[in-house]
Amino acid sequence: MGNRGMEELIPMVNRLQDAFSSIGQNASLDLPQIAVVGGQSAGKSSVLENFVVMEYEYLQCNHLYR
Repeated sequence: MGNRGMEELIPMVNRLQDAFSSIGQNASLDLPQIAVVGGQSAGKSSVLENFVVMEYEYLQCNHLYR
């Protein structure tokens, strides 16, 4: 999909949300908050692992983790 795909997807999602809003409905779309894309052995898993570790450490430091 690449950048061009995202450039086309975002306006489409915005139009969909606008259409739902115009009829008084909430367009609750469960879209991914993050996506890691790359070829084989490009380090995708390492990127995700770093996010998980950072979130875990943040929660521990702020005593939010149970």
